[in-house]
Amino acid sequence: MQPDYSRQILLKDVGAAGQEILAQSRVLVVGAGGLGSPVLQYLAGAGVGFLGLVEADVLQASNLHRQPIYELAQVGRPKAELAAAAVAKLNPMVHVETHAERFGTDNALHLVRTHDVVVDCTDNFRTKFLINDAAVLAGRPAVFASVYQYEGQLQVYQPLDSHGCLRCVWAEATADGLVGNCAEAGVLGPVPGAFGALQALLTLKILLKMRGQLEGELLLMDFTTFTSTKLKAPRRRECIAPRCAVVRELERDDTEIEIALDSLEEAARAFRLIDVRTPEEFAVRPTAARHVPMAALLADPAALAQGAPYLLVCASGKRSLAAARELRKLGLNVRSLAGGLQGLTH
Repeated sequence: MQPDYSRQILLKDVGAAGQEILAQSRVLVVGAGGLGSPVLQYLAGAGVGFLGLVEADVLQASNLHRQPIYELAQVGRPKAELAAAAVAKLNPMVHVETHAERFGTDNALHLVRTHDVVVDCTDNFRTKFLINDAAVLAGRPAVFASVYQYEGQLQVYQPLDSHGCLRCVWAEATADGLVGNCAEAGVLGPVPGAFGALQALLTLKILLKMRGQLEGELLLMDFTTFTSTKLKAPRRRECIAPRCAVVRELERDDTEIEIALDSLEEAARAFRLIDVRTPEEFAVRPTAARHVPMAALLADPAALAQGAPYLLVCASGKRSLAAARELRKLGLNVRSLAGGLQGLTH
């Protein structure tokens, strides 16, 4: 059976010509979680012909309440593989190219340059700003979303005078850990779903050159009160499109910051271990490591001895990596356990 796009072809902004544009379009989706799930579903359903997907994580049971493209029986399997299979079931005419790796300095520019639009569906500030910088350097549109508990925000970047990038609003990326992510602060499943649906809508508008693309604006939405606010987010005066006065190159990755080990016992022979998970997580699965929640550790880095080797541990390795990056800026000898507790073999 062939996909039927008749309902959207009826729209004057789409039509048969617009549907052909979508079929020839290439969209890069970075992250296949709470935001990425609806983005992939709606773009595939709309007939976007090529979807690039960057996702390095495996599925966890705690993902399922906000990531409905997955099933409980699939827990433990790579999300990139599972998401591609879900798209194939929805629309076998869409080609999905998976990248089961992190979006980093080494692959960012190539991935962004080979697509028409990039959609940020990540949950950490470092990657969001890397996506932003790669989009600026590559001259590609980018659609951003961030979610916190019951609220979130949307922003669109295009290499035009009417569009500011993330660094037009924040010159420096907010340090991960200073604002809680889903694992720390919690989230109600439909909230990222709603923002992901809006990201898909904005992406389709960009591809079809439709009006209303958040030009120089931030859209803030709070679902506790169902209120929305638009804030001005214009391009910096010194930035003349497509040139950016701030983004000149991509920040290089610290290749020595992560270490892969089989067990915490092995790690304890070379490092002082610090578990940066929340008290709730630590209570469910305690470790022999010293427990200092991430926010507390970043608020008081003086608690760590200069020169002593530390290894930070969390559930998946994301928060520990973000914290290690911040602490290494202060000259501390800190590394992160790659893959976190879920990556240990024993």
